[in-house]
Amino acid sequence: MKKTIANTNKFFSTAKKRETMIVNSVYTSAKAEGSKTTKKELKEHYKLIHS
Repeated sequence: MKKTIANTNKFFSTAKKRETMIVNSVYTSAKAEGSKTTKKELKEHYKLIHS
C-alpha cells in the first residue's frame, strides 16, 4: 500500500479531525495575509464543499 499523508497522519484519521486541521491551517494562512475571514465562515465553506 502506498503511504500518503492521508493514511499515515493521525490528524487525518477521522473526518472531523481532517476538517479541524484544514480549517485551522487555512485560517492561519488567511490571518498571515491580513484577511478578516472567521473560522465559522471557513467551517461553513468546508461543509458546503464536502457535502
